[in-house]
Amino acid sequence: MPQLYQVVYTGRLRSGVDTAQAARDFAAVFKVSEEKARKLVLNDAEHILKRDVDDSNATRYRDIFEEIGLEVRVEPAGTPLRGTGDEAGRPRPAAAAPGPAVAEPASGATRPSATDRERNPYAPPRADLTPPPPPRADGGDTLTGPHQVPAGNGWQWIGRAWEQFRAQPWPWIGGVLAVYAINMVLSLIPLIGGLVSIVLGPVFLGGLMLGAQSQEHGGRFRAGSAFDGFSRNGGQLALIGVLYFVAIIAVVVVATLVIMAGGLLSAGALEALSSSDPETAAAVAGPGLLLFVLVIMLLIMPVIMAYWFAPALVAIDGLPALQAMITSFRACLMNILPFLVYGLALFGLMIGAGIVFGIAGAVIGGLAAPLAGIILVLLVPIMIVFGTVVVVSIYTGYRDVFFHAGGGRGGAWVAR
Repeated sequence: MPQLYQVVYTGRLRSGVDTAQAARDFAAVFKVSEEKARKLVLNDAEHILKRDVDDSNATRYRDIFEEIGLEVRVEPAGTPLRGTGDEAGRPRPAAAAPGPAVAEPASGATRPSATDRERNPYAPPRADLTPPPPPRADGGDTLTGPHQVPAGNGWQWIGRAWEQFRAQPWPWIGGVLAVYAINMVLSLIPLIGGLVSIVLGPVFLGGLMLGAQSQEHGGRFRAGSAFDGFSRNGGQLALIGVLYFVAIIAVVVVATLVIMAGGLLSAGALEALSSSDPETAAAVAGPGLLLFVLVIMLLIMPVIMAYWFAPALVAIDGLPALQAMITSFRACLMNILPFLVYGLALFGLMIGAGIVFGIAGAVIGGLAAPLAGIILVLLVPIMIVFGTVVVVSIYTGYRDVFFHAGGGRGGAWVAR
């Protein structure tokens, strides 16, 4: 008969884990109320979370509990809990989690009868934790989010992205530059070039996300990872681009109708704005144009939110395009504050770099004009690095929001 094991919660959380976040993650993974999950997390007594499972399932449960942030151990089934036992040294029956904190399974579970309780007051509930999703075939982690994360995590996304980029800088730069070069070539194709670039954008981004995942799990990021999206849910990734393009067109149409209905911008003014003559465009610039731009920016934000995590969700987790965009929008909406910090941090870095180079260029330019040119040349690789780190930060943000477990595996990245 194969050896069976039990997974025991020590009553303590792992170092640095936020209690509220651990409770939310436990509730999400095991489909219980947050109140029940909170009682389990706050209970400082040892109790069994999973009993009578084989070695592989015990390991799987341990990994899931640790990712949530619980401190657990795996031991042979029937092992007395530490610190239990009567005065004669005989082990007491293993205590189970308090009734309200134990997640009820979807169906088929029963609790001990009154007769059972009278015969053995220590009899645990027979209800078991709802089994989590099975392990993924590709060895990746199972999606548990989106989760709401602290505002300060927006800055951490950039910091983790920098560490991941710094671990393998040249492949990352090569992959991102390859995508930029292809987009530049496509932009030269009349009429359809821009559309093709938009449709293929999520395919390239999905490939980069797959490369980032491989790097996080101990592999090597390859510059060719940018093309992996074509062989991994490529159709659904391209569909994201199509939906994104349609949404942008809809935004422009709606914004135009709103402004024209308000009489703030005439059809002639809109035609003038599309003119290649700067003087003609400047002649119609005014409050109406400013409001037109503001309306477009307001309407485009939900589209960007739906797009942001969608390539990663399709390429890595296999979600259909539309579901991925809806999930991405919900994740961004739940994490407005982290994204605000993230955006302000990126803006601050850009402004700071611009000021430094502006001052350096002015000082050096006053001494020797060629040196000022050198400053401008140096600005190019810095912008390339900056753009690459932004791409990597999409992945680190995705990991934090969809796999965050209060400091567990999903909430941290280790450079390899």
